Amino acid sequence: MKIMKDSTKTSERNDAEFADLVAQTQADRIASGEEPNSIASPEWLAHKQPNRPFSTTRSGNRQDPLKRFPFVALMSILSLAFLYVPMLFIIIFSFNRGQQALLWHGFSFEWYGRVFSDNNILGATLTSLEVACIATLCSSVIGVLFVLAVDHMSLAGSTLATSLINVSLIIPEVVLGVSTMSLIRLIGLTPGFLPLVLAHTTFCIPFVVMPIRSRLSTLDHTCFEAAEDLGASTLQTVRRITLPMLTPAIVSGALMAFVVSMDDFMISNFLTSAGTTTLPIYIFSLIRKGVNPSVNVVATLLLLLAVIVTITSTLLTRSQNRK
Repeated sequence: MKIMKDSTKTSERNDAEFADLVAQTQADRIASGEEPNSIASPEWLAHKQPNRPFSTTRSGNRQDPLKRFPFVALMSILSLAFLYVPMLFIIIFSFNRGQQALLWHGFSFEWYGRVFSDNNILGATLTSLEVACIATLCSSVIGVLFVLAVDHMSLAGSTLATSLINVSLIIPEVVLGVSTMSLIRLIGLTPGFLPLVLAHTTFCIPFVVMPIRSRLSTLDHTCFEAAEDLGASTLQTVRRITLPMLTPAIVSGALMAFVVSMDDFMISNFLTSAGTTTLPIYIFSLIRKGVNPSVNVVATLLLLLAVIVTITSTLLTRSQNRK
């Protein structure tokens, strides 16, 4: 009873303080010539425009402090130009009619026809596609299993395992190539298709793990707890709840792994052999013999593939954010 009386007194005191605050606010508005019961818009909404999202800052006039530094905009434009202008030239000169890669002789699709009829380029492309597809499938399966296993570890174990799986991202590719070739020799294999698949699977795993880990960290774990409370086994929870919720991240990671495998040159250079030449290795051999517009055509097609993968990954990320 004493606790109920104390609670009642506290509630009455709070109500009295709130009533005093309302009375003081009405008095201030009357003194300033406003209606006592009018609703005033906050200052941070003063510059809000219709059909525009709210500002992430409390003040609509607040600007990014980076804009105060001199030449920031100029340096940004120059950096983007340095990155994308060479790509634009490659795309333009892929339609060149002449025999030189960087000398314009007129518009033509001639070199596209030559590339699609060149058996050597088609063979190298097929090899790259086979290696990339197998490596993507294997790395995706291993990456999903790794993320699910790490999620049930302790914090220290999870941090250590994630650090070990991501360390290949900072190790120079030359070191990875030499070490992989040494390991292949030690286990009795020779450079060829199987060592290529094993190496590509290994360095693609971190690219699969990153988006899946990021997605899993944003999921509400009450869904898994509810499934367990309803009697679902661990396998049922993973199959019917976890994997469907992780599907966009899995697809995004698989696309990243596919592109990385298709573009890899350094590690593949240590493990290729006759008959297993990948497309980047073949392009490098073309450049050594002499640059012609076919190199621009292949580079343009690879760039188109990267753009398609990037757009697809972005759309998947937006769809999972809406959910």
